Amino acid sequence: MKPKPLKMILKQPLASNIMNPDLTPYENGFILWQDWNTVAIATTGSTNVKTDDMIQIWILDRNMHPVESIQSGKDASLQCAGCPFASGKGCYVAPMPLMAIWRKFSLNGYPVLPFRSLAWDAFWKEKRVRFGAYGNPSLIPLAIVANIAAHAEKHTGYFHNWHEMSVLEAQAYGAFFMASCEPWNVAKAQRLGLRTFTVYPAGSSAPETAGIECLADARGLTCSECGLCDGTKRSAKRSAPLPSVWITVHGYKTRKATEALN
Repeated sequence: MKPKPLKMILKQPLASNIMNPDLTPYENGFILWQDWNTVAIATTGSTNVKTDDMIQIWILDRNMHPVESIQSGKDASLQCAGCPFASGKGCYVAPMPLMAIWRKFSLNGYPVLPFRSLAWDAFWKEKRVRFGAYGNPSLIPLAIVANIAAHAEKHTGYFHNWHEMSVLEAQAYGAFFMASCEPWNVAKAQRLGLRTFTVYPAGSSAPETAGIECLADARGLTCSECGLCDGTKRSAKRSAPLPSVWITVHGYKTRKATEALN
């Protein structure tokens, strides 16, 4: 089932009361931004044990079911551009939440939360936010990203298409997000002044220049507790800059992800 045309989506009811205790985590949410190709949906009440209860922002192809997008390879040119794990080659994101979110979106089930409205400001205020539970959050306009980050208590975010952008654009989004890297391009990202989040094959060790191991693996912290992966802006204000971060491949497609890195 395809979603209705954008002009019809824009006529959806505006969000007022986002949280409904009778809904599942993927049903509680709203559209925070969309264009003709892409939609960004924020969901609440996450049960993700690694991130903990953060607002999750999903970036989806608004015209194609996520499974079809992955199987056709279209994801690699849109929401997952720049990622070697796209198109079923090792992405850790399970398809079930993507299917649930897209289905509700296709039925016009998510209301729109107007940017910079009182409801918008109240929703993000002092919350913990995970940009890019799926997809590149760098597809969201920078003004919206900056606004959410300013309201939030903490945020995390990663963008894989940094090497497909101009230097200035990559640095602008890098103020809020980590540059998702692989062993072969982490040095390039760091030369651009970006903080990096690098994935290494299972069983391998990372060089000192890659930063510190993800604290979820090293110390058992949740992303909500840690908040280290928030780009360069906060780091630039410190006398001692924050480190980059690395992790070994994880998720239910570890074997495929390792193959993509070799």
